Amino acid sequence: EKGYFYCLDFSSVFAISAIQAIPTTVDTVIDLCAAPGGKSLFAWVALHPQHLLCNEAIRKRVKILIANLKRCGSFDTIVLNLDPAILAEAMPNCAQLVVVDAPCSGQSLLAKGQTAAGCFHKVTVNRNANRQKRILANAAQLVKSESYLLYSTCTYAPEENEQVSAWLLKKFPEFSPVTVPALQDYQSPLTDLPCYRLWPQSGLGAGAFTLLLQRRGTTISHPLNQAFLERHQFVLYPNANMT
Repeated sequence: EKGYFYCLDFSSVFAISAIQAIPTTVDTVIDLCAAPGGKSLFAWVALHPQHLLCNEAIRKRVKILIANLKRCGSFDTIVLNLDPAILAEAMPNCAQLVVVDAPCSGQSLLAKGQTAAGCFHKVTVNRNANRQKRILANAAQLVKSESYLLYSTCTYAPEENEQVSAWLLKKFPEFSPVTVPALQDYQSPLTDLPCYRLWPQSGLGAGAFTLLLQRRGTTISHPLNQAFLERHQFVLYPNANMT
């Protein structure tokens, strides 16, 4: 309750740990699908960014995100409740790291003993793959030149993981996959790309997928749009209203 600890399951740590392969200082981190906040807090502690923006498009999930950030003392974090397309239009080429822990079919929930109705159904998988593509297309526009994009899920379907990764690299050829030496033992057997998978049979977690990308080439970088953020952000003062 005092924020001394935040319990993050191993699968989540596995997915976000790829950011530790980033060799440069990271000034601005945007977590596009941030609730409940564990991966944002991991990035906050691991990278010490000057600016941490946590966006959650689903309004009802914002409250738990704010509660976790406040409990852990991350009061300077900017919390937003926006469609990724709005962010991409308002603040292109502004971040050294964009994290997309994408909404998915949630197949790994079954390994946790939870329910995920229809998670293996083709319609569910395809719907989530298309949803991820839309989010990633907007995320790509937020990344500065020579900066990074992390894509992760908590599902097993290759249609949502390796195939979305291949689509992203074809759609945005300025991005290149980054090898993460610490995760080499978890290389996905379903692709030659440096995509990493944690399977439940490993005994380490329910499962996860992760891929780190770097944007190459030269683009005009932009500072954070402070006026835009001031209009849309939630204020995280210790006693701020979370409704």
